[in-house]
Amino acid sequence: MRRAYISASLSLALACGLAVGAPAQSGPSRQPGGANNSKLQYEVHIVPTTMKGSSSSIEVGADSWIARGFDLRSLIAQIYDIDPRRVDLPADENTNVRYDVILMSPQEVSPDAMQRLLKDALEKKFGLRTTPENRSLDVYVLTAPNGPGAALHRHVGLQNSSGRNAAAASLDSGDGSTQEVGDEEQITIMERNCSGVPSGGGIVVTAGTLPDLGRTLEQDLDRPLVDETHLTGSYDFKVGGYDNKVSLFKLLREQLGLVVTPAQRSVTVLAVRPVGAQSFQAAM
Repeated sequence: MRRAYISASLSLALACGLAVGAPAQSGPSRQPGGANNSKLQYEVHIVPTTMKGSSSSIEVGADSWIARGFDLRSLIAQIYDIDPRRVDLPADENTNVRYDVILMSPQEVSPDAMQRLLKDALEKKFGLRTTPENRSLDVYVLTAPNGPGAALHRHVGLQNSSGRNAAAASLDSGDGSTQEVGDEEQITIMERNCSGVPSGGGIVVTAGTLPDLGRTLEQDLDRPLVDETHLTGSYDFKVGGYDNKVSLFKLLREQLGLVVTPAQRSVTVLAVRPVGAQSFQAAM
């Protein structure tokens, strides 16, 4: 359960009506929390929101997850770390009701365990079932036909107290590949336009991966964005300001060597359905 692409937009969150609590992190610290939910001590409260107007906020910590002012679709998207358009939720009179979700634990909880706890709480509260399904959708495909562009720099990390490169360390993922560890990922879109038009004052990325960049940009596009660059690891780069998706795509191509093209792809969508009921009304 990663929240890098959400917490990365801190500089623009307040302007777009999303308040991000401090201290904000890209996800709960990866500390031992136990894979068995039954061994965790925690409380989850889901109540009608206390936020006024259309405001919402989210605050993530190593032992807590607090979201306020979100409707059911948005809550599911936050918990599963996907774009809301990838959540297939039938509309009824209750799907637009906004809620506050508060998970607190006296101990640190791993990101995966945090996701399971929130998923279980939401399914129990609303009487719903979530099932991943592959569907053919219109998407944008992100590729790097000639490899990384000149401005796409491999992240080399910070020096730790011993003088060694922190990002040079790696973890065995179990499938023969490795995952870099080191600096916290930051993806920031400056002066983002909140009107639904994809525009911004520029993009600054530190230790960012291409899939997370795609998920960040996807929020402002008219269709999902699928990463097919095959560029692994993390990168540092900057992109100048853009007025629309055409100028954004041009900058990505000219500065980073990343090409965006419309296509159709099989995309995983989360189908959400009520269990034994015709409504998503929460049992308060």
